[in-house]
Amino acid sequence: MKFQIIPPNPYLRHGIRASCPDTPPQNGVAERKNRHLLEVARSMMYTMNVPKFLWSEAVLTATYLINQYLIEDRRTGKKLGSGITCNGLWFLDRGLDKSSSALAVVTSEEEGRLILQHCRLGHMSFDTMSKAFPDIMSKVDKGKLVCDACEYGKHTRASYISRGLRSILPFLLVHSDVWTSPVVSISGMRYFVTFIDCHSRMTWVYLMKHKNEVLKCFKDFCACFNTQVRIIRTDNGTEYVNNEFATFLSAEGILHQTSCPDTPPQNGVAERKNRHLLEVARSMMYTMNVPKFLWSEAVLTTTYLINRIPSRVLNMKTPHEILFGKNEFIVPLKVFGSTCFVRDHRPSVGKLDPRAVKCIFVGYSSMQKGYKCWSPSERRLFVSLDVTFRESEPFYGEKTDLSFMFEFNSVESDEARLEGRIMV
Repeated sequence: MKFQIIPPNPYLRHGIRASCPDTPPQNGVAERKNRHLLEVARSMMYTMNVPKFLWSEAVLTATYLINQYLIEDRRTGKKLGSGITCNGLWFLDRGLDKSSSALAVVTSEEEGRLILQHCRLGHMSFDTMSKAFPDIMSKVDKGKLVCDACEYGKHTRASYISRGLRSILPFLLVHSDVWTSPVVSISGMRYFVTFIDCHSRMTWVYLMKHKNEVLKCFKDFCACFNTQVRIIRTDNGTEYVNNEFATFLSAEGILHQTSCPDTPPQNGVAERKNRHLLEVARSMMYTMNVPKFLWSEAVLTTTYLINRIPSRVLNMKTPHEILFGKNEFIVPLKVFGSTCFVRDHRPSVGKLDPRAVKCIFVGYSSMQKGYKCWSPSERRLFVSLDVTFRESEPFYGEKTDLSFMFEFNSVESDEARLEGRIMV
């Protein structure tokens, strides 16, 4: 097999590309015999004898000596290949064990499809995907499936071990918590409150402009079901511990359990659920470079997905299946934050006007069977089934600052101190 390095071409996007066989490099880096070749981002080496692409970004390091070179795994330092240089061409030694050769680090077509499905499912963990899709996952090496967005979005400290206990009946016990965002959403929301059924782990999220809307949200939550909530467990935030909330609970015969002051683990189900929601939301936003003001749509989409994803606590069943007897998705899943085009059905559209509006996909409607698509140019939210998607194309730029999302359990803001204890 022959690899050839040629100099950067001003008309090509990448500085390194594969040349035709037996074509000497034109003033290439191979002729300069540098000891260390620049690690190339998003570039490829190609050979007609190998039906794979060898990616070097954050994976391979090539070290060049006088007449030979070594290829090593950048993360582990393991030797993956070696070869010699002759007449400006680089020859890869094929005597290595193919199971440990450079082919072992390529991204196969199957892995690419799995990564796409991983993004569609709100960055479901690969362990869970192995159990949910055993036939597909068995075709690839799970150890090679990596997702930078999951590292950025889900990296947390080690925590205490959860016992994973569940109540025996639905709505016998409901956990609740409030999270505060430092950024106002496109709909003017600053908070969300979660209600988690301890039996099924089904989660409901309500967006709020003010913390004092918690009671209204809880009333709406209770009105959705014929079964009465018996117990609600929260922390000691003032949005829960007040006379108005206590009066409603007393009238409905609901017992209010609170955690001890400064003891978040006692409300662990709600705390972990908020963390889970934000981990997935961060990962989805990071993957497609979604801006901060769409955090609310990311959280709602995350809630929709995790309610329909198998859980170890539920013996690999989904919360939706436990509570309603079956698991279903309203519409086929798509990658959050991707570019989409929505058919414009407005009567004002003329015969020669564009038939579609370019939007960003922001989730699934809970009230209608359709996709939610946000048009920044018109500042309008479309809900429609007449949508075409470009799932690999982010709507926004190349980099988005998501550092604010990592501070959901940090010190309170000045505004939160004035309103009362921040709930995270």
